[in-house]
Amino acid sequence: MTATAVGALAIILLGWLVRRLGVLRAKDGPMLVQVVIYVALPALVLQIMVTSDLQPALALVPLVGFAIHGVLVAVALGAARLWRLDRPSTGALVVASAVGNTGFFGVPLIAASGPNLSVAAAVMFDTFCTGILTWTSTVWISGRFGEPSDDVAALRGVWRNLLLPPTWAMALGLALNVAGVRSLPEIVDRPLTILGGAVLPLVLIYAGLVIEWDGMRRAWRDVGTVTVIRLVVSPLICLLFAWAIGLDGDVLRTVVLMAAMPTAMMSLVIGGWFKLKTDVIAGAVVATTLLATLVLPVIRALL
Repeated sequence: MTATAVGALAIILLGWLVRRLGVLRAKDGPMLVQVVIYVALPALVLQIMVTSDLQPALALVPLVGFAIHGVLVAVALGAARLWRLDRPSTGALVVASAVGNTGFFGVPLIAASGPNLSVAAAVMFDTFCTGILTWTSTVWISGRFGEPSDDVAALRGVWRNLLLPPTWAMALGLALNVAGVRSLPEIVDRPLTILGGAVLPLVLIYAGLVIEWDGMRRAWRDVGTVTVIRLVVSPLICLLFAWAIGLDGDVLRTVVLMAAMPTAMMSLVIGGWFKLKTDVIAGAVVATTLLATLVLPVIRALL
């Protein structure tokens, strides 16, 4: 994982550099995200679910994710009260702390990090925990502490958002696996491999495109708080919950790593819909993504 994480950091900085050089612009980022959601990530998820050894312990993975989320929301609310933040800043701190980037960043990173990890556990964590929390809890918290903007009409498609192509790919792959199909024909598998391999670099370039150093400096205290919660508190809480319900081995290692993923990029989008303090969320996305490339190999080594 160390080599993968260092490579990820290099690609993030490359994304920042190409923006500085004018090759790509920050407004090109959403196009990269669309390619990931509708093309590359479904290919990766389908391939993972078909070829994985589906252990019974995988059913417990989302439960750990929901438990962690509840604790992180409470911790973030406590930190916001300690700092005496206003409502938009409180909402930003909570949504940036409580949900990680497990789909765009976590699943492809785990898939690229070699043996002794469960990629199927990563997919379960993202699909049945993060995906649900993003379009339920994050939306509710944002609405509780912010106010709707004109873009909030996009929320009318909440159920559609829960059923984006990666979810359908997971369902299809799971059905094939249960039916006894553990490999795909080469003519299908090879394109899926090529497309799936594009997920991580596209996401990392996007992260580089949206780096704003000034925003992080302005909100350094709140961004620092989110960083500690996401990269330190979250994996520690996860380890306790995972041990408590009996997870071990590859599944335990994977779940703890997924809990330490950086702030979810969709939190920035949803926070913007409800006029939260978006410089806090944007700063947290960048800071946690950069630092996660250094922290995750340490967690992996300790586990």
